Amino acid sequence: MDIAPPPTGSRIQDLGDRLVVRFRPKRSWGVLLFFAAWLAGWTFAGISAFAALLNAGWTEFLFLLLWLCFWATFEVVVVLTIAWQLVGRELLVVTAEQLEVRKEIGRFARAKSYDVALLRDLKATRVPINEEERPRKDFCLEFTYDDKPVRIGEGMGEREAEHIAATVLARIHPRQTWWGEEIAAEPESESEAVPAAAPRARRRRLRLLAQIAFPLLVLAAIASVLVASRRDSDREAAPEPPPGEASTREPLGPPDPLATRRVLASAKTFYALTSTKTTVLTQPVCEPRPTWSQWTCTVTARSTLPPFAGRTLRYRCSAAQSGGSSAGADVLCRPDPPRPLGG
Repeated sequence: MDIAPPPTGSRIQDLGDRLVVRFRPKRSWGVLLFFAAWLAGWTFAGISAFAALLNAGWTEFLFLLLWLCFWATFEVVVVLTIAWQLVGRELLVVTAEQLEVRKEIGRFARAKSYDVALLRDLKATRVPINEEERPRKDFCLEFTYDDKPVRIGEGMGEREAEHIAATVLARIHPRQTWWGEEIAAEPESESEAVPAAAPRARRRRLRLLAQIAFPLLVLAAIASVLVASRRDSDREAAPEPPPGEASTREPLGPPDPLATRRVLASAKTFYALTSTKTTVLTQPVCEPRPTWSQWTCTVTARSTLPPFAGRTLRYRCSAAQSGGSSAGADVLCRPDPPRPLGG
């Protein structure tokens, strides 16, 4: 087999038992600038959606969660596209038994192997284009595997691509007849080819399943965290009522005929203050040994009437006996200590 002479700066590395061919993806600076600007706006939109998700109702919450699934998909695709053009590389590892194609972005790599016995028509060909693209002048390697075309590399000139194709063919089909024709390595039998193809199909299905399941698991974890945070925020949303409002909404209640004298004194203190439009802020504290006609209680309250309107003061309330029974006792409340009227 004739092998074209290697061009200057060949990308082939011969390691004895295998060949390693390195390719770099073709960079398009216009595409990179467009994707970078688009990615900045798309990322900002995703952050805004995450912020809105925390305070959204359930209908809006489900819509935003579905939209974030699409957002995450396109975010990853564009980031990988930019990283591939900037730092990605493609490796072709050739041995006598198989061809391995590795695509690497930094430490992340994806590899796919092809059995030499099932490989056909390896050649150099021009990089194919879509109908809307301009014709390209660079070449790549192409071969047929399982009746499907496989292309490797890009950015090569015609001479370099032919040299690499000839070198790879010489490594995977080294046996030749005495007149120089290559003997193709055929599989020994159809029964041996089927078991070799079955593990490859299983591996393909497992990789596809992993690629689908991993994003779903990530989105489910994000959704569970957001739902838990919403529940916590709902619990914390109801503030505790201020002491003043609590006392007005939940009064201590009327005196109980069977209550002790201290409870009765506390209730009378409460009613004496509230009847003068004074808001009671704390539970009245009465002397340890009150009687039915003589007692003193202290309490913190806020008056709404002059001269102490709007001021929080400590009041001392005492029974003012006007008769021989507790029924004739009035309650006298005043600031403790006394405050000047203009103070």
